[in-house]
Amino acid sequence: MAALRTARPGCEIGFAVKSQFADLVAGDPSVDRIHVLDTSAPGGLRELCRGVRAAGYAAVVDLHRNARSAAIVRAARASVTAEYVKRDRGDWLRVRLFRRPFRASRRLVERYLEALAPLGVDAPYAKPRFHVAARDAAWGEAFVAGRGLRPRSYAVVAPGAVWATKRWPAERFGAVARDLFVDLGLPAVLVGSAAERPICEQVAAAAGADSPTTVAAGEATLGGTAGIVAQAALFLGNDSGLTHVAMALDTPTVAVFGPTDPAQFDFEGHAVVFADTPCSACSFFGGERCRLRHWDCMRLIEAQDVSRAARALLAARGRST
Repeated sequence: MAALRTARPGCEIGFAVKSQFADLVAGDPSVDRIHVLDTSAPGGLRELCRGVRAAGYAAVVDLHRNARSAAIVRAARASVTAEYVKRDRGDWLRVRLFRRPFRASRRLVERYLEALAPLGVDAPYAKPRFHVAARDAAWGEAFVAGRGLRPRSYAVVAPGAVWATKRWPAERFGAVARDLFVDLGLPAVLVGSAAERPICEQVAAAAGADSPTTVAAGEATLGGTAGIVAQAALFLGNDSGLTHVAMALDTPTVAVFGPTDPAQFDFEGHAVVFADTPCSACSFFGGERCRLRHWDCMRLIEAQDVSRAARALLAARGRST
């Protein structure tokens, strides 16, 4: 969005998004109009398509390349269309059929920017930036203050992920949360969806009674969670959406990767802990179970490895450890 706004400062930019993810663009100054897809409502896609067609866009960029996004592209009737190419030709065969580890040849952001080429936009690489909407920033500030915390005085821990193989064990997150408080004086705020609240409660239990934790999972919207993350001294998470939001907010982030390739992302100013086992990365997105049944890519990462990475990152960022 930022690259498109820079290249076409006078154009009107719309963004189509599922309702549960609308907070991702609600505060983006490059977006003029948000078309929300309510997936729970009958005819939701049809209604969204009507809105897109009525807006009269001259160009449409498809960042999903699935059946739903294709319907939106057709409905727009734009004179120029473009598509995001997810990965190199042959990657699917190498990973899914021949079971070879996936190694990304380029960062995902570069691939997204390439999708603008049919619009005549040649955008140089830039790190993503997340913009918290004013209402969500205010909510996050109130939540933090209500728990007796000050900005930059706590760590956010997000132990969840959509796929089970991408979730580092809760007890190890708990051990790191304990280390962060004992060594750095940073109590943990545990975030995630309502479905991830049990995982967060497991982390809190593993951290122990002597390590203060706040379980915020299920209490905040996606935007409100971003408001909490934006004020944190540190963020710790798996390869998940919230981890990428944290990096885009430039909150010092330690990411734990296992079945997916961290080379897809830019960790400058942040830290990644990756065991780099011979079988990893075995997947583009993660899975429900390790196909080799050992899960070494995550099992071999110890709590001390992540605690060490957190201390080193904060030292590099100028915080006394």
